[in-house]
Amino acid sequence: MAMFTLMRKNEEIMMLQIGEDGNIVKLGKKENLDILPLQNRTSPRGIIEWWRDRAIPIKQGKIEKMLRENGIETSGLFLTHNLGLSLTDYYWIRPLGSGLTWEDVNLFDNDFKENLLLGNISYNDDEVREYQPNSSLQGNLEKTWIIDNGIRKLVKGNHDIYSSESINEVIIGDAIKAQGRDSVCYSLLHIDGKNYDYGCISDLFTSQQKELVSAYAVITSEQKPNNISRYEHFINVCDKNGLDRNIVREYLEFEILIDFIFSNRDRHLTNISVLRDAESLKFISMAPIYDSGKSMMVERDIVPITDKFVLSQQAQGFKESELELLKYVQNRKLIDVSLLPDAYYIEDMYLKDSQVSEERIKFVTEMYRRKIDMYEKFSSGANLSEIRF
Repeated sequence: MAMFTLMRKNEEIMMLQIGEDGNIVKLGKKENLDILPLQNRTSPRGIIEWWRDRAIPIKQGKIEKMLRENGIETSGLFLTHNLGLSLTDYYWIRPLGSGLTWEDVNLFDNDFKENLLLGNISYNDDEVREYQPNSSLQGNLEKTWIIDNGIRKLVKGNHDIYSSESINEVIIGDAIKAQGRDSVCYSLLHIDGKNYDYGCISDLFTSQQKELVSAYAVITSEQKPNNISRYEHFINVCDKNGLDRNIVREYLEFEILIDFIFSNRDRHLTNISVLRDAESLKFISMAPIYDSGKSMMVERDIVPITDKFVLSQQAQGFKESELELLKYVQNRKLIDVSLLPDAYYIEDMYLKDSQVSEERIKFVTEMYRRKIDMYEKFSSGANLSEIRF
């Protein structure tokens, strides 16, 4: 076991005792409640749960195999070795008596070399070693942070031999931008040694001045009243922390609609986020829309496309189906259909993948056409539940 101080930049929050498996086993007295992580803030075990959730998922890419080959038993221990550092916020753990500062270790300014897509972990013997950002990288899709000409970038792969998820990120990111909304901009790139043709890459959109806070952290930062939904609770907490509730609502409604059109079934509550100011702790804005790869029928069997099938797609986050999410939408005309990419463009993008079949492309593009048709009915006031049944 080892003792650490939980830090936010150079401010001390509390003492922690971390066991040999990388999990917190004992908490000290909380010294600075105002700068505690927001996630699970109302729970006595909130910090323990936050630290557990911060560790890279063991099922992400080939993490389990990589850790084993490097003599690291758990993802929690990997997180501890790297002081819990992240490129999305300013929390870290300082070994008791080390004298390390945020300036010594933060990943926004200091170099790192690790590339998890290639299965490498490299520590050096410098006085201040290079800590790695990937130990706190979330999601099950294989991915890695890199530094390219001084710019921090995220490289993402795919779950299988196809490039569909990476291609989707490019298509949907550009489609959101065309609507005049803020989205992470993705580009395709080749990744050596992979079975798929393309991964994708995007620039870091956090900084020393603004950090990312997930919708899950926002929701669990305050006790939710029993008489309102998580959706309304999220809007209320955002409003309380400096965001205009009407802007938040419109953002969520747009996101629901664009996810519906592209059949995104991975908009869980850590794929929706706000940006928070480093000093004031006030929310600055909703984050650019990101992580739309699991759209366009990725990993779904090819089946006949009927109205019932089109309107029976699953979702995550605030509800478990697209139709249930659409009930939150008050402004049905947030999408300009004329600015959406046409199906021929989708086809051309998918043809970049040498392994995708014509049958798959036809399935994807036909579903996309049908979704646009359903959106147009919805925007004109139709009850899609009646069409489904």
